[in-house]
Amino acid sequence: MFLSSGFAARAQDELVVADQKGQQKAVFEASGANRDLPYRIRWVEFEAAAPLLQALGAGAVDTGIAGDSPFFFAWGAGLPVKAVYVVPPRGGGHATAVVAPSGSAITSAAQLSGKRIATGRGSVGHLLLLRLIGTGAIPAPAPRIVFLQPAQAKAALDTGRVDAWSTWEPYVSLETAGRHGHVVADAAGLMPNNSFLVATVTALRDRRALLADFYGRVSRAYVWGRAHPEEYARILAQQTGLPEEVASSVARQLIASPVPVSEAVEDAERTTVETCREAGLITSSMPVSQAFDRVEAVGGPLP
Repeated sequence: MFLSSGFAARAQDELVVADQKGQQKAVFEASGANRDLPYRIRWVEFEAAAPLLQALGAGAVDTGIAGDSPFFFAWGAGLPVKAVYVVPPRGGGHATAVVAPSGSAITSAAQLSGKRIATGRGSVGHLLLLRLIGTGAIPAPAPRIVFLQPAQAKAALDTGRVDAWSTWEPYVSLETAGRHGHVVADAAGLMPNNSFLVATVTALRDRRALLADFYGRVSRAYVWGRAHPEEYARILAQQTGLPEEVASSVARQLIASPVPVSEAVEDAERTTVETCREAGLITSSMPVSQAFDRVEAVGGPLP
């Protein structure tokens, strides 16, 4: 039971939760975290963090999960959102990568110089390209970045209109495990690679008890997922239509438990914010600390 004795929810209470490609919903339901819910959860699916955060900013959803770069991009643009918990990377940042299609001769970051690379504006894939360029891993001339949403980017890669795609899970596995493409470069050692559980300012004010209960359940669901990756992958494949080998790859990469935001997280994310500011993606000078709101999960300390 996740609820504290002081938590009182009415039957009409509802949380609207934004998900990306069904990944959070799959682990939530597969783990049984949805049992005995005293409120409704309405899941809304998005293919990427940018439209998810736009929905949060518009008040259409209450909470969701997003990578650090798109979150700070949205927050820096003035959207009324806060990061509540951090979901640290698993596997050293391999879940964000530049991928090339099967048969491509591009095998190193240096070979991306001058090439056409698809990614989402303000996404973690965009941040990875900025870091690869900034560190000199991709030498001059800089690649031509083509801003596309995932479905469009995949189509462009499949038809040869771009040479590579800077993306994230499950799209990395969809290209590599599913279509036999390969990773050219990933984010390991280049950026924090964190994701965040994000909520609207309104939800944090008006539905704080529901959010606390939900985040407690999410945290325990992720612990279950780490212990049962095969079962999570099976449910993920069933709910999303991802091929089984892709779902298994995603399960290995993404099951990491949310933890409270610490000063170390804030310090690490200053690199993300400064990179976005240098690229003109963030013009706000607000301190990074103002991007966070700590919500105590109901049901005891996080695992």
